[in-house]
Amino acid sequence: MDKYPKTDLEFEALFESVYKRKVDASQLNELHKKAIVDQIRSKRYGKSIQNKGFENSLAMPRIKTKLYLGKTAGGKKVYFNVEFSKEGIKCTSTIDLMEVARQIATSEFDQTGGRAKSFAGQLPTRRMGESNITKILIAWLLAYQHICNYKKVGHVDSMPSRELTRELMYLVMPEVEGRNQSSKFFGMTWHTVISAWELPPAEDFYRYKNYFNSLVKSELKEIDKAAAKEVERKEKAS
Repeated sequence: MDKYPKTDLEFEALFESVYKRKVDASQLNELHKKAIVDQIRSKRYGKSIQNKGFENSLAMPRIKTKLYLGKTAGGKKVYFNVEFSKEGIKCTSTIDLMEVARQIATSEFDQTGGRAKSFAGQLPTRRMGESNITKILIAWLLAYQHICNYKKVGHVDSMPSRELTRELMYLVMPEVEGRNQSSKFFGMTWHTVISAWELPPAEDFYRYKNYFNSLVKSELKEIDKAAAKEVERKEKAS
């Protein structure tokens, strides 16, 4: 819809085709009519992106993403890598996440580069400034890693559930690539992926969430223990 309606009849026909009800254009001023047309254009553009995202998701047998966390005290960049597919989700990190948590607790972890999400081979969507990675986020990542490896919860017949996939994608996938329509990732979101892949819903969702929360609590205790030991070691060394 490139052209603005020239007459009230054209505007009324457009309005009725979208909203399935009639409107009297003579009761609206030009600014109001323009706002309605802009809203319709935005709605149609958003729908076209969603449709393209569904097509791109359908054509993708697996999706590789990575979440940039920061740099270690030694200057090594740390990524949490996730590979999604219908068959399973693989979670890996470039170094042990418990070591990341220890360095965060002792203020050794460099987070000045900002937090970034990206598809494999694509430029990251970066939030500049401090990334503000916390020990709770590290505990979440460790919990997801455990669940995806052992498949005791959050899966249906060994397939990742919609809920598990949605929550992890929300954390590690970049935003819609609205700037590049030629990209194979254009329009892809967690919603288009779980719909296109027809992932099954988790009937034991509450069991999965309870298990996830218990894992997070357990990992937080281990993180605190590791941090306390490091502080004690430094005090003895000094």
